[in-house]
Amino acid sequence: MKKLLLTEENEILRKKESFFDKVFKVLFLMMFVGSYLMLVGVTTFKLLEHIIKYGISG
Repeated sequence: MKKLLLTEENEILRKKESFFDKVFKVLFLMMFVGSYLMLVGVTTFKLLEHIIKYGISG
């Protein structure tokens, strides 16, 4: 009986770990994608600003 409880506790702990692992991976991915989108957005904005100020030939 005691061994059964221990295996159940281990299973619960393993599920919690995998849940936190998934959350960490999702947060890391969101951070990576967010920084990439921000970089692309800033670059596009600066390019458009340059085109508006100086025209395409400038």
